[in-house]
Amino acid sequence: MSESNVAGTDYYWPVVAGKLWLPAGRPALIRPADCSACFRIDLPQDQNTVNNDARRHWIALSDEPQWLAQEHWVNLRDLLDELSPADMYWAGRALQIGHWWHQHKFCSSCARALPAPAPELLTKGEIVRICTACQTRYYPTPSPCIIVLVTNGEYCLLAQHQRSRTGTYSALAGFVEAGEPIEQTVEREVLEEVGLTVKQLEYVTSQSWPFPAQLMLGFYAQYDSGAIVPQLDEIREAHWYHYSELPKVPPAGTIARQLIDGFIHRCEMAASEQR
Repeated sequence: MSESNVAGTDYYWPVVAGKLWLPAGRPALIRPADCSACFRIDLPQDQNTVNNDARRHWIALSDEPQWLAQEHWVNLRDLLDELSPADMYWAGRALQIGHWWHQHKFCSSCARALPAPAPELLTKGEIVRICTACQTRYYPTPSPCIIVLVTNGEYCLLAQHQRSRTGTYSALAGFVEAGEPIEQTVEREVLEEVGLTVKQLEYVTSQSWPFPAQLMLGFYAQYDSGAIVPQLDEIREAHWYHYSELPKVPPAGTIARQLIDGFIHRCEMAASEQR
């Protein structure tokens, strides 16, 4: 996807059922017709500063499954190798807000239909649906997850998940349980999924992951003890791989790839220092 950065330009991100409408491979420049709702998803009172982006970004939503030209609907997973970081941010933000919109049509406290976000709150950058009967507020709330690359010297542990349709091998990941510290989540997920214990956890980075609404927290962890025993309802297979002989790994643009590339770089730097 090509990227422009024209101050004052409006970019529209139509979302339906987890897909984006991108004519010519980029967001629309004209508000799509027949929207159920269309509102800004950046901060209207200031020039947007995310990735030095001075454009105005809008999400367009519809309750109609057949809404816009079908050939322009795309799955964001198919574009991970193509999107710039700025466009990945806005596409992911639009998808997560679209997920929130369709999951919160009615108040879970009193069952009243929820109105669209209030314009005066949107002006402040606050995206929320407020029940007119009981005043319960519903914000877009991502689910926290961890993703961890377990390392052992020049080797890292990569697993192929049962749900994988591309044959890639990736780092281990899982959701944070209620009341659970992030570090405990890392240790628990590694033990549950492959039977290993780990030590020396190192937080690296995070990534919004809009499939449908996660916040991924990325870690390295060093192998401590145990033998690999995959949890077969989650993991098809898992092995140790030398940094120079890796299997098919996730595409660029994913946090898993960032962790893997970072591990390779560390190993290459260590090897060059020993020469």
